[in-house]
Amino acid sequence: MYPVFKIGVIGVGAMGKNHIQTCRAQENVEVAAIADINKEVLKSVSERFGIENAFTDYRDILRMREVEAVVICTPPFTHAKIACDAASAGKHILCEKPMAMNSREAEAMVKASRKAGVVLGICSARSRFSPHVELAKRYLSEGKLGRVYYARFTMFRRRGRPGIDILKTSKWFIDSRKAGGGALIDIGCYDIDVLLYLMGSPQPASVSAVTFKGIEPTPSLESPFDVEEHSTAFVRFEGGLTATFETAWAANMENRNEVLILGSKGGLRLNPFTYYTEKDGEQVSFGVDLSPKRVSTMERLIEDFVNACVEDGSPKTPGEDGLKVMQIIDMAYLSAKLGREVTLKELQSYA
Repeated sequence: MYPVFKIGVIGVGAMGKNHIQTCRAQENVEVAAIADINKEVLKSVSERFGIENAFTDYRDILRMREVEAVVICTPPFTHAKIACDAASAGKHILCEKPMAMNSREAEAMVKASRKAGVVLGICSARSRFSPHVELAKRYLSEGKLGRVYYARFTMFRRRGRPGIDILKTSKWFIDSRKAGGGALIDIGCYDIDVLLYLMGSPQPASVSAVTFKGIEPTPSLESPFDVEEHSTAFVRFEGGLTATFETAWAANMENRNEVLILGSKGGLRLNPFTYYTEKDGEQVSFGVDLSPKRVSTMERLIEDFVNACVEDGSPKTPGEDGLKVMQIIDMAYLSAKLGREVTLKELQSYA
């Protein structure tokens, strides 16, 4: 058992409070300091959780020698700056999703953490700890699917636009200058990460995508609303793997969260978990009931991150995979803008 591991939480809105509660539930983990530019929120959270070190400037946390790591829960347009400053201060970093505004910022975060020798974990990878994903990973590693050639991820919300339908005070979600994009960067990042994890972090090669803001009437807002509600991206990876990601904050359809993985010997549906294959010349399928497994992916995320920091290891949620997620998202947005497929090489030269 390691000594008490002290963490600072930067940004104490809804996700920040969630992280504070999760850290406090961990044995030998202490939230030693918090920071937020909103003085009223900062005071409320400080009093609620009994955290004396409460600052309006996150750099005050970075100056605390006893703080070993920070959790970044601010809006995405601040992530890269805070992460690079934290790395320079020798603090390990767990960053909420999306990792950054774009892949250039994500790359700067990875480079800064490598240079400083600190751990960089990304919260868009929290689904890696779910029972469905872990079982799918086992099936793939055991070769039950054979050669995987295609996957399809669908995540539809009937009405779930942050800043409009939910989290109504957080208007930054629908402002591209602060969020980087809409549904794809906000929730599509989870699905992209799941595929990277299941398939052993394949290298993305190109993306063809379209984006829509299709729900009418368009909300009448005083703040900017210039991001997509719906995106569809077809991704090619090196080695022949392909995948489609359908992501919608708002759609005239029921809520849907579906993952299909197709291989030469078998296929998987993740929820309900079902394995499709052939046995003795017959088409068969086998279901696995994972409903009794109640797992807090947030608790396992924090536990894994702290263990990586203490043991000088790599977290299950590495920044390098977060960078690949951002590269795919950047290619998708550029493809939608240009109306054609975009390669990673083109993206890097375009920047």
